[in-house]
Parts: sequence; C-alpha cells; structure tokens
Amino acid sequence: MTTGHPHVETAEKLTKAANRIQLASRLDRHLAQAAKLASEYGVPPDVFAAAAWHAYLHASPALAEHIEQLQFMTQIEEMRNAGRLAKA
Repeated sequence: MTTGHPHVETAEKLTKAANRIQLASRLDRHLAQAAKLASEYGVPPDVFAAAAWHAYLHASPALAEHIEQLQFMTQIEEMRNAGRLAKA
C-alpha cells in the first residue's frame, strides 16, 4: 500500500539517491586527501587503515559498543564450549 502519489515517492527516492551520491563523492575526496597526506609522510597502509577505522569507531560510539558486545558474547560462547563456563 502506497502512502502518497507514485510520482512524489519516486522523486523522493531520486533525491535520497542523489544525496547518497553527493555524500559518497565528498567522502571519496576526503579519503583521497587523507591517503595522500599519509603517503607523503610515509605512513604504512595498514597503519593508515587502522587509524581510519579507529576514527570511524570514535565517530560512531553505538557501532563501537555493538562490536564490543559481539566480541563479549563470542568470548562467553568460547568459554562455554571449552567447559570453563556453565551453560544456563
């Protein structure tokens, strides 16, 4: 069931798609600048990638918390499988 006129919904979808493309373009430019700077200073690629990931997690606390929860649950399951923690 549609909530509005089909042409309006299509226009909204196109606008959202255009916004995502603009955002991706801006992100690409910023990443390219950061990569160029890292390259000029001789930062190894793995260090650059780790720094980018750390910055992303720092900007996304909810994602960082979710990952920590997943890691915790994985550790709990590993301890259970190894017999070091009782199963409820």
